[in-house]
Amino acid sequence: MFLHQLHIESLGHYSYLVASDQTGTAFVVDPKRDVQDYLDLARARQLRVTHIFETHVHNDYVSGARELAAASGARLHASADAALQFEHVPVKEGDEFRFGELLVRVLSTPGHTPEHVSYLVSDTARSDAPALIFTGGDLLVGSIGRPDLLGQDIGRQLAPQLFESLHSRILSQPDFVTVLPTHGAGSACGANLSSTRTSTIGYERITNPYLQPQTARAFTDLALSGQPTIPAYYDRMRALNQSGPRVLGSLPQPRPMALDEVEQALRDGAVLLDGRQPSAFGGAHIPGSFNAGIGPRFTMWVGSVVPANVPVLLVMDSLADVDEAVRQLIRVGYDDIPGYLAGGIDAWLLAGKSVQQVPQIAVHALLPELANNGAASRVLDVRSAAEWDGGHIAGAIHIPGGDLPGHVADVPRDKTVAIVCGSGYRSSVAASVLQREGFEHVMNVVGGMTAWDQAHYPITNNRGN
Repeated sequence: MFLHQLHIESLGHYSYLVASDQTGTAFVVDPKRDVQDYLDLARARQLRVTHIFETHVHNDYVSGARELAAASGARLHASADAALQFEHVPVKEGDEFRFGELLVRVLSTPGHTPEHVSYLVSDTARSDAPALIFTGGDLLVGSIGRPDLLGQDIGRQLAPQLFESLHSRILSQPDFVTVLPTHGAGSACGANLSSTRTSTIGYERITNPYLQPQTARAFTDLALSGQPTIPAYYDRMRALNQSGPRVLGSLPQPRPMALDEVEQALRDGAVLLDGRQPSAFGGAHIPGSFNAGIGPRFTMWVGSVVPANVPVLLVMDSLADVDEAVRQLIRVGYDDIPGYLAGGIDAWLLAGKSVQQVPQIAVHALLPELANNGAASRVLDVRSAAEWDGGHIAGAIHIPGGDLPGHVADVPRDKTVAIVCGSGYRSSVAASVLQREGFEHVMNVVGGMTAWDQAHYPITNNRGN
């Protein structure tokens, strides 16, 4: 058996290509949308991709299953309860598929989502015993998939089903079976996800805190507590994946655009996404730009603050960054990327165009600023609820960064707003959101709460500590 795991750090997403050594036939589990990697891998190893298996309707990224089916001719398989509105083969408990010596069996495992299935694989050339299980979003390394992505009420209904699926279907497999999840560190589909990419049933049985002996009610309370903030773009992913993402055929190819073309596109309703890092964006940027520095956190924050279904123009430091931005954007449904600013920000500056800035303030300057100006300055903390509860600056306003576009009215316009996160990345995203809304006095706290803590400056947790 050939097994290859592909990893998208920015989404905490794992997908898999598995092939029979005997026949060279292969299948892919939970593919990403930029599918060329699967095709190249199959070609290099002289494999033929014949099947695509989805474990569930994804909330965190645009599925690449339809794209890969179109590119490879493979048949797409998904749960019979998934309500997909495009061509696929529905699967249910007990269905089996043969790939030479490999036997794939479908397990019905609702919990992370209502329609969830898992895939158990045996390498019959060695044994009829199962060798590995694709657990999708149910069993993760060191954690479980959260059951509340469709809302707290539905989460309370799904959590007992997840408990049953874990204990009756997944943990009933032998301890030596390899666990291959779809979600890992970086995904908001579960809490405290390990950066370890695989595990075994036995190791998870012993070490996973969610799998320890407890009642279904206690499990439900645990499964619904301490979960990360759900990124705003998750709201539209499930519906898009059910209706069927558009088949792209190839990656979008944004073209270089001159200054006047960019300005006209902005007047026509496009938005500008500046993918430079916070310090560069703060030094000078085109008025009205969104900022999200290209890198592991780019996808989640673009999806959280940039409107969907509008053309996105890019300002990047290099053509390599343009290419990476395109890959990350299509994974969360931004397909309309007509162009990028030719020459980057330097072309804009050399043309004498107007710019905005976000002053960068160090914590050593922020402390006396707050002490001296008091009511004239406010701190906006855009970290998660868990980070906020762990300690924050006294008097700060708390609005998680992904929620900020819907809560701009809660930020005082008559004060200088110093925005803080963990390091300075999310706060720069937030600063760009506020500037687009007309805020004239915003500052980005460089180093964020990490620097504040390292300086041993005072914090509170609103519990007298």
